[in-house]
Amino acid sequence: MKEHKSKKFFGNAIISFSLLILITMIASLIGNKIGLQTSYLKVDAVTGNIESTIVGIVNLFHFSELKNIIGNAFVNFVGFAPVASFLIATIGIGVATKTGLLKHLFTRFGKKINRFWMTFFLALISIIITFISDTGFVILIPLAALFYYYNNRNPIGAIITSFVALISGQGINFVLSNLEYNLLPYTESGAKLIDSNFVLGNHTNLFFMIAGTISLAFLITYITEKITLYKLNKYPVTEEELIVTKSEKNGLFLAGIGGIILLLLFIYITIPGLPGSGLLLDMNKTNYLDQLYGNGSYFSSSITYLISIVLFVSGILYGFGSRAIKTKEEFSKIIYSSLDKIGSFLVLLFLASQLIAIFRRSNIGVVFNAYLIDLVNNLNFSALPLIVLIIIVVFIANLFLTSSATKWAIMSPVIIPSMMKSNITAEFSQVIFRIGESASNIMTPLSTYFIMLIGYLELYNKNDEHISFSNCYRLLWPYIIAIFLLWLILIISWYIIGLPIGFGTYPTV
Repeated sequence: MKEHKSKKFFGNAIISFSLLILITMIASLIGNKIGLQTSYLKVDAVTGNIESTIVGIVNLFHFSELKNIIGNAFVNFVGFAPVASFLIATIGIGVATKTGLLKHLFTRFGKKINRFWMTFFLALISIIITFISDTGFVILIPLAALFYYYNNRNPIGAIITSFVALISGQGINFVLSNLEYNLLPYTESGAKLIDSNFVLGNHTNLFFMIAGTISLAFLITYITEKITLYKLNKYPVTEEELIVTKSEKNGLFLAGIGGIILLLLFIYITIPGLPGSGLLLDMNKTNYLDQLYGNGSYFSSSITYLISIVLFVSGILYGFGSRAIKTKEEFSKIIYSSLDKIGSFLVLLFLASQLIAIFRRSNIGVVFNAYLIDLVNNLNFSALPLIVLIIIVVFIANLFLTSSATKWAIMSPVIIPSMMKSNITAEFSQVIFRIGESASNIMTPLSTYFIMLIGYLELYNKNDEHISFSNCYRLLWPYIIAIFLLWLILIISWYIIGLPIGFGTYPTV
């Protein structure tokens, strides 16, 4: 009995995050005292030049560091990206749910879709939507859960499916994503160490990404349908017959008109050269991708807000049209109640924000990555063994340093020259790096988005016990193993056969 209580105590996500904070601080103390430090080459994000950097472990128990941790706790929480995005998205989704709009839409469309294809399209959309930053984590996951719930399926299955597709599919897309765009300068700088005239295109790995997107969506669908949903208990759902009244039809019409107008308006302001357009673009740039993803662009950072506005306005219009909202008191109540039951989510976000800030401050992740990249440099592997080695190294490194840009800034000056010396192109090197991250993105608790998974699972948790790390990993392991093997097989096959990875680009020179 005591053992069972101990497991329940340490399995709690709040306790787990608190312990990880303590473990990080103790590790920083030990690492600092034994003098763990290293030097590495790094691509400067502004100039593109290669710089030598020395980094060591910071002792977080030092007086100044303890002062920093306590003094910046509020700043770390408020500045934690998912907090504002989650709150804004929850208001829009909450209003559309409370008025009955989402139930009407999801029940109506869900009845027409085969269950396998329902999951496949969810996985595919989740992968594709990664081109607009973190929007999928705060918009698509909760919408997917509601879609499954209203169609008498376990919403936890939808949460797992969408999360895995979003986190493993980052940068793997039909279109160039914001993340992939930000990696290009590092790839080009690394390649110029071997070829000073090297110029990197924007869509040089398009063919591989299309094949990868479709393969990944099918794999995730298969695991969800054949494994995950069988592991989950039957979710208690109250089945209701869908009877659409005249007032609900009026509400749906008003919501449709309002939503379409807003969507057209938002599309208009992302098109340059039209009267009053370009509001979200960096108009100091000439190339459209630079305008869309450049430092002066608000496109990626505002998408969640804009989608939330569409949901909010459509929900309100539906409420008035369907008579779900009759008075100003009901109007206010629906808006206020949109943020019900998120207390536990906010506590988890607070702890995650502190853990990530503290771990980043310790430099443990950077030092560990620098040691791993030294290993790659010293082993002198080439060709296929080098490809497999880098996939494994990136997989492990990503557990401790989750920022793709920071990792690639450290790794690209070593990985790309090593690859190019083995006649492997720089474009293919970036693909190898991205797929190395893919599977381990799912499992690291240091990811900004891992906490989102636990939070959403907690919202739909019907058990007396809170969601724990072990609950999550029990559901995630099949995806982690299968996705890692998928990428390994796909990348090795592509390399051996020599198929083009994009327009005019191949795995080898």
